[in-house]
Amino acid sequence: MMKRSHRAVPLAAALLVLGGCAGRTQTEPPVSAAEPVREAPSSVVQSQEGGFSVTFPGPVTEERRVQPTDVGEVTLHTFIAARTQEDTAYYVSYTDFPLAAVAQVSPRDVVDRASQGALEALGATAITAKPLEMEGGFPGQEVGGVSGPRRLRGRFFMVGPRLYQQLLLHPEGRAPKDADRFFDSFRLDPRVVGRLGQQTTGG
Repeated sequence: MMKRSHRAVPLAAALLVLGGCAGRTQTEPPVSAAEPVREAPSSVVQSQEGGFSVTFPGPVTEERRVQPTDVGEVTLHTFIAARTQEDTAYYVSYTDFPLAAVAQVSPRDVVDRASQGALEALGATAITAKPLEMEGGFPGQEVGGVSGPRRLRGRFFMVGPRLYQQLLLHPEGRAPKDADRFFDSFRLDPRVVGRLGQQTTGG
């Protein structure tokens, strides 16, 4: 059963994103509404191993972490750009799960649980949720949530045995101007998409 396995990874992922900024929320008052944060210089990440490209606003830190799950250990690959002074973080990750375990669950169910797991990890209340579909028919989910003075926006996609996550955390009322550009810049390598899809269809 994989009921908990796909939630463990989003949990660790969300905590990684919070790293430098969430720890201050207990001592700082809620941020009042203000103009959107200015745009920052960009960094384009092209991960050949991950099979994707995305534009981050600023320098990016790459990390790998082994994460235990109900189906064995998996590796969480993370890419994070944090604006410490603005209490804002941009995050992309991918994780490959065992084929035998993936075959037992619905991909749509996985992304639904992954998005809920990210919200729960932050103690966030969901305010929006909508299904998405990546080119090739792969299922996705976009969610929005509020956790105290912080707003969360996330997208989750299941491509074959691989779960992709894209998150943005920022103070309530201070959405970065480059938020849409960050989310819309995410692109998958068609060759990687084809290979991952064949792994779960037996092609």
